[in-house]
Amino acid sequence: MNFVLDNIGTVTLFLLLFTFVVSWLFRSKEFAIIRGVILTVYSLVFVTLFDTLVSFIPPLIILLLYSLVFIDTLLLIRPKMQPLWVRVLINWPGQWFLGATIIAFPWAIWVLLFKSADFLYIPYILGLIGILQNFRITEECIFIDLNDNEQPSQLSRLKLAPPNSNNNDTLQIIQLTDPHLGPYMSVARLQHICKNAVDKQPDLILLTGDFLTMESKGSVQTLSQSLQPLKEYSGKVFACMGNHDYEAPEIVKVALANNNITLLIDEALIVQTRLGPVEVIGFDSHSKDRKLKLSNAIKSLPNEKNIIASIAMLHDPTHLSDLPLASHPIDLYLSGHTHGGLMGLVSLGLKTTVISLFSKSPDHGLWGIDTLLLFSFALRSCL
Repeated sequence: MNFVLDNIGTVTLFLLLFTFVVSWLFRSKEFAIIRGVILTVYSLVFVTLFDTLVSFIPPLIILLLYSLVFIDTLLLIRPKMQPLWVRVLINWPGQWFLGATIIAFPWAIWVLLFKSADFLYIPYILGLIGILQNFRITEECIFIDLNDNEQPSQLSRLKLAPPNSNNNDTLQIIQLTDPHLGPYMSVARLQHICKNAVDKQPDLILLTGDFLTMESKGSVQTLSQSLQPLKEYSGKVFACMGNHDYEAPEIVKVALANNNITLLIDEALIVQTRLGPVEVIGFDSHSKDRKLKLSNAIKSLPNEKNIIASIAMLHDPTHLSDLPLASHPIDLYLSGHTHGGLMGLVSLGLKTTVISLFSKSPDHGLWGIDTLLLFSFALRSCL
């Protein structure tokens, strides 16, 4: 252990290169580059803060957590859902230490400039809070009035309408988004969420993408089994693709089809509900030529006049700025992707998040522009 402590920079460089090469050879070039960038940032911060960390945390614990970060990456080379003991002993502590150390980047800069790092425990507490929030199933029941007269000229956050006690004349939709089946979302947990959605007997269940993580891309069976409770609700469950779904698109498409879930990729269907016909649209997730592709998609949609509402699934709410909104009347967009705005104090009732600090993009909640409404949520919503 003394050798590692005395040569932490050399050991870190060796582990970084070893992990990169093994990832490239046995997983993919893309995986190696992405994880290489993440681990490089982590390693630079860790080595810079190492002397400070070992001054108040036992060196053995520091080295254990440091090692778990690389072990967690190596486990992803062969994607598969890990048993609970691996998640508890490797995935969760390793990912906590990785994320918290990267958050500590400003402290590393401070150490380089002033040779001190007070309050270094803060990023590690924030990282722990973030990890713990992954175990919380978030459900929110809201009422959206499609006839709301508030019509801002720029995309703005809107206040939610007061709850409607009469459900008989309200279209009931359950949105499931960004389950990211993996270290924090087990098969059993996602099954429970899906069963709970079906038990509520809504008019529609809409899945707005990002079903997988690097862990769960190994087989169709894992995702198929997770979504199985939705199979009995055939004809009322629809999905769109998220950006992570294109890392293993065939797995997602087959798993959805196995459970009678209709995948809509830049297309629309008219669905008969107890209140009347509803248009359900699913827009694709694009990383390149987004404006052109979304413009072509919305122009190709049929103009349906005899419907009570038009609901669109759009995984990434920032895609809204690339849609020619006047080309096709849509009452409500449902999105995910932002995970509630990433880090913020939403749980305490404050609306500020990382996304809202650095952009004007929708992060969470209800947004509107002119007569159009968009609702973005992190995991599960009941509308």
